[in-house]
Amino acid sequence: MSRGYDLAVIGSGPGGYAAALSASRKGLRVALIEREQWGGVCLNVGCIPTKALIAVAQTMRRIHQAARLGIRVEGASLDYRIVLSRNQRIITQLRQGLVRLLRHHKVELISGQAAFEDPHTLRITHEQEPFALSADRFIIATGARPSSGPWVFDGTRLLSYRELLSLPSLPSSLLIIGGGVIGCEFASCLSSFGVQVTIVEQQPAVLPMEDPEAVGVLVRSLQARGVQILAGTTVQNLSPSSEGVRATLSDAQVRAFQQCLIAIGQHPNSQGLGLERLGIRTDDGIEVNEFLLTNHSHIAAIGDCLAGHGLAHLASTEGVLVVHNLSTGSPVSLDHHMVPRCIFTDPELAQVGCLESEAPATVRVSRFSFAALGKSLCDEEPEGFVKLLVDPATDEVLGATIVGAQASSLIHLACLAIQHGLTARQLARSITAHPTWPEAFSEAAAQIYGEALYSAGKARLKQSIVHSP
Repeated sequence: MSRGYDLAVIGSGPGGYAAALSASRKGLRVALIEREQWGGVCLNVGCIPTKALIAVAQTMRRIHQAARLGIRVEGASLDYRIVLSRNQRIITQLRQGLVRLLRHHKVELISGQAAFEDPHTLRITHEQEPFALSADRFIIATGARPSSGPWVFDGTRLLSYRELLSLPSLPSSLLIIGGGVIGCEFASCLSSFGVQVTIVEQQPAVLPMEDPEAVGVLVRSLQARGVQILAGTTVQNLSPSSEGVRATLSDAQVRAFQQCLIAIGQHPNSQGLGLERLGIRTDDGIEVNEFLLTNHSHIAAIGDCLAGHGLAHLASTEGVLVVHNLSTGSPVSLDHHMVPRCIFTDPELAQVGCLESEAPATVRVSRFSFAALGKSLCDEEPEGFVKLLVDPATDEVLGATIVGAQASSLIHLACLAIQHGLTARQLARSITAHPTWPEAFSEAAAQIYGEALYSAGKARLKQSIVHSP
């Protein structure tokens, strides 16, 4: 049995379904192929369930701090079964909505494992009899899987984030190997649930790719909630114990934990696709050019199956972009400088453009503290700041870092400024309602000129910042 399409998309995560919808809206006949659950990792075992957990954790934290607001709360407790049930309800609702949307746009949904037989033919294997599928163009959006390093995930003691999300109950203690985004988000969340969390990070600081000043705010918050951070440390050995798992650290400590989350990175899913038959390299992920096309100009790859990815919104943007590149003779590339990074810890951390450490020595730096903002004090969320980096020659915003409540929303003001070449003066003169969180952004811009209403601070030159532990 053979079926012919204008475009076949392998993988239904944020990149895959964005590509399928974009192509269908252009009038192409599209097949979307998925071997697991519709929506991919992000919807089912990644972004959505983790952020649903984080929302509960933030509520727990605010309940514990309610006395500051004059509210007495007694007997508050967590029913984790209901938390998990809520997670599943959200996932199911979004998955069903996505399937309805795809079908509404006449995208054909095909369940199974896809592998290339030749440059224009896929073999689809599922419970039923395998069949061939032909298409003029292809997009590979197969995502990535957690890396276990020198260990093996066993689903009981040594866990990936996927297995941690499916635990029926919370551990009393958790070792997290890796202080990157996944490790810090789970540490922030689970510590609010009362789990004793220890992070082991081999670099001198957690989140080593982010602004050290902002990371320092987050580290202090995590430590205040009892998270122990062992930076500059490695795990030499993991072994089963009566407590759960025993870890021998590089400083000769031997520590016992109920369970261990290994969060040291991900491997692109590039195997089993038959790409070697086509001469497509997959050393560190599927190899593509600046237009996201492989060495076969009708085959593209996007998202986490490429090296150095990990952002759902980046994959979605690439999905729409690559449909254009496959359909026209004038391909365009993506400016990664415009892509925001959001870390959903509590407090949140968000960044777009360049970091202070990457900026020219002449850059002007404005840092406006939330402690000077009326809305943050009203909301009892005074931690953090907005930092803007401004080119003194053009007055344009080169980058922004925000740490604190609402950071993942506020960063989009900086995204708009950078993408459209707005100047700090234009931002400073924008009228923002009072009292609101966006005032912090216009205040940071006004501070460049010594004109902030709620701060006497002024812009400074770039400085060297020592990493926090």
